[in-house]
Order: sequence, then C-alpha cells, then structure tokens
Amino acid sequence: MKKVYFFGTGYCAEAFGARVRKILEGTGEFQILGFLDNDKTKAGTLFDGYPVYHPDILKEAPCDLVLIFLMEEESYQTVFRQLAAYLRPEQIREYTFPLKELLQKNYKDTQEKEIKELLEYISDRKISTFNQFITADYTYDEVKWDRRTELPYIDFRTAEGRIVPMYYPREYKFVKKNGGLYVENLLWEQSEGSPHLYVKQDHTVADGDCIIDAGVCEGNFALKYVDAASHLYLFEMDPVWQEPLAYTFRKYESKVTIIRKALSDKSSDRTCRIDDVVQKRKVDFIKMDIEGAELSAICGAERTFRTNDIKASVCSYHRNGDEKAIRRKLEDYGYQTETSEGYMLFLYSDDTWELGDLRRGIVYGRRQNQHICR
Repeated sequence: MKKVYFFGTGYCAEAFGARVRKILEGTGEFQILGFLDNDKTKAGTLFDGYPVYHPDILKEAPCDLVLIFLMEEESYQTVFRQLAAYLRPEQIREYTFPLKELLQKNYKDTQEKEIKELLEYISDRKISTFNQFITADYTYDEVKWDRRTELPYIDFRTAEGRIVPMYYPREYKFVKKNGGLYVENLLWEQSEGSPHLYVKQDHTVADGDCIIDAGVCEGNFALKYVDAASHLYLFEMDPVWQEPLAYTFRKYESKVTIIRKALSDKSSDRTCRIDDVVQKRKVDFIKMDIEGAELSAICGAERTFRTNDIKASVCSYHRNGDEKAIRRKLEDYGYQTETSEGYMLFLYSDDTWELGDLRRGIVYGRRQNQHICR
C-alpha cells in the first residue's frame, strides 16, 4: 500500500478532500496517513477524521505521496519547495492528480480530437473547469460601495454599451488585490470557444425578446440584455441574492419579474413550474443554469416550449447523463438540439470524481424549422 498525506486543512481540503479520498480508497492501493499543515496549533487535532501533523513529520515518517490542497499557484509553489526537502518532485502532486489519472484511464482509447487535446493539456498542468477551451485572459472587476444601500457593486456594461451597477451580497467573498477588492469577471466564461457559452453566432438574443433567466445569481446574463428584452423573468431561489437583485433591477421594474422559488416540474410553497408562472407572454429565449435541476424544470415547461418558438441554452454539465436526457426531452417537444463545443470538468460534482467523465456544457434547443448546424 502506498502511504499518502494530504497537505492543507483549509477550504480546498474541505471541498475536495473526501472526493479525492474516495478515488484513492477505491483503487485499494493507497493508505491515507493524515493531513499536513504548517499551522503548529493544528498539530495533534483531527481534520475530517484524520490526524493533523506538522510537515516535519516527514523526517521520521516518510511517505510515497503528498497531495497539496491549495488553489493559489503562489501558495502551491511555496509548499512544493518546502516539501521538496523531504520528497522527490514526483512524490509531490496537486490534489486533482488522482482525477487526472482516472481521466487518462477512462479515455485512453478515445479517438475524439477535443478529448485527446484535453488529456494532453492537463498532463503537465493543473486541472480546471474549462482547461484549454478558454484562451482569453482572466480579468477582474473593481468592487465599489454604494453608501446609500450599503451594498457592494461593480460597473457592468450592457449589450447596448451602457454602464450600470450590478450589486453583490455584503458577505460575498471578494478577491483582495493591490489593496482593493475585486470580483472575477464571470463574462470570461462567455468567451469565444467556451463550453459554457449561452449565446453564439446563430443562437442570439434579439431585440424585443421575452427572456427567462433561470439561475440568475448576480444577474449578469439578464442585465446584459435588459435594454433589448421586452420582458425578463428571473428565477433565483437563493436568499443571499434577493436584495442585490432587487437593487440591480430596481430601475427596470416594469419589465422584470423576479421569482424567488426553485424551478421544478411541480409547484409548491418552495418550487414552481415555468408553465404556471409564464402564461400570457410569448417566450423567445431561455437560459438555464440551475445546479442539476434543468431536466425537472424543462418537464415543468412543456406547454411553454410547445407553444413558442424558443431558443434555449440549457446547462448539461452538473450531472452525468444530463446531456442525453435534456436533448431527449427537448426533441420530444419538437426542438432540434446541439451542444456547445469543448468539454467541461465540473469539479464540484461528486460523480465527476467517482466516474471521471467529461461533459458538454450547454445543450442548445431550437424549433425544427429554425436554422441549426453542428
């Protein structure tokens, strides 16, 4: 049995430690000895049921492998150099290393060009959600503070070029840079070539469209098209976003309806069906990104899909098998389907770590008499 330590007891280890452990234990080849942390006050305590040691333990209790649970590259390199005093470089790996091995095993015989390129790309790089499929530089937006509402916000550019405020929760975890606060530019995910692209050349929002944005969060998709839309239905159940959304769209109350429930195939005190909410207006565009509830929401929108010519962009990366199920349901409603290019590796899904699978990010749906090509 190969002896393994996990380095780090912070957020990364909390989020991914159990998932990595499951892969290693599933092979029957690894024994996890515990966690390492430079914080000496943690030595002798337990983390996730395992003992915590200071890295000096490696002097007297050597191991075969240390997996580093840190997300920031600078911190990772610092720890790597520290551990190199005890171990060979090949014995020090980033925490996604077992997932890389699983992906290489699962797709070793693939002939698909995109997958072969992805496997080559991650062979000597850290795994990420998008890997080589987004080449645009990552950018940040400066956070400002609205003293009247006491809410943070950023300046956001709409599709029409107007600069408007987009608000965030007070407790949002911003990035600290150069003495200021910043937020990751989420429109980076909408860069050309992204597997997570809601709108593309032949699948766009048109002036006058009635839009459903399911899974709004901070509202960047809806806010981008707020000028062009005739009406916007915003579905967001997370309480943390309710106040920020109310302020972001307060000047557009006549054309924006915010629904504070989860989408489903049934309506209840906490859930609703699109068919029950949208009854009088023609719907033109639907964007769905609702953490794996997309298929259920589509089932609750049968009348809406069948009686409208909708352009739909539905996320299919949250769960294994969603792409096929979503395509099948939309096709049953009379829509042609295709998927976004590239693949996503959704690290926050347990079954990604269990199955080691790559997933298409978006299923596009359009009426069969509309142009669609793939």
